[in-house]
Amino acid sequence: MQQDKIIIQTTKTHRSRLSSALSFGALGRRRPVNTNMKRLIGSVVLAAVAGVGCIGYGFVMDLLLRQREEAAIESFQQVLASNPLPETETRTLDEDTGFLVDSETGEWIDPRTGYIVDPETMLATDPNGEIVDPRMGWYYDPDTGYYTDPKTGVVIDPVTLEPVRGEQ
Repeated sequence: MQQDKIIIQTTKTHRSRLSSALSFGALGRRRPVNTNMKRLIGSVVLAAVAGVGCIGYGFVMDLLLRQREEAAIESFQQVLASNPLPETETRTLDEDTGFLVDSETGEWIDPRTGYIVDPETMLATDPNGEIVDPRMGWYYDPDTGYYTDPKTGVVIDPVTLEPVRGEQ
């Protein structure tokens, strides 16, 4: 019985060797097949890590931008709500406009900045030539109607209270 098993096993081995030799050539010329699976898996993992890093960076930058814009909008609303106006002996407060009127020159003066206010537009011009809304100290663009926060540079549409991007 043992001999029969040995003969059967030997025959199987010879057949598999013959079929391998027929399929792949002689044993000396065969080369191991390199599948590059390790490289493929490593590349996929590296691409996934890079993709997650890019998404995370974009998320953080967008979050910081939104926080900056929300802070600017809150500042805008606070400045609109509070407008302290002091009076002096030569300058009296005009109740209708909230500006100080100089009794000697007849000029309207912004009490917060000291800029002279145009009575038609109710806007002042700073020494740099920028148009400023004296109620809040923000820059005003007469072409678009947008306000710019002088601290952060965020541009806001006062009608929608939304930040304006890309049109600055």
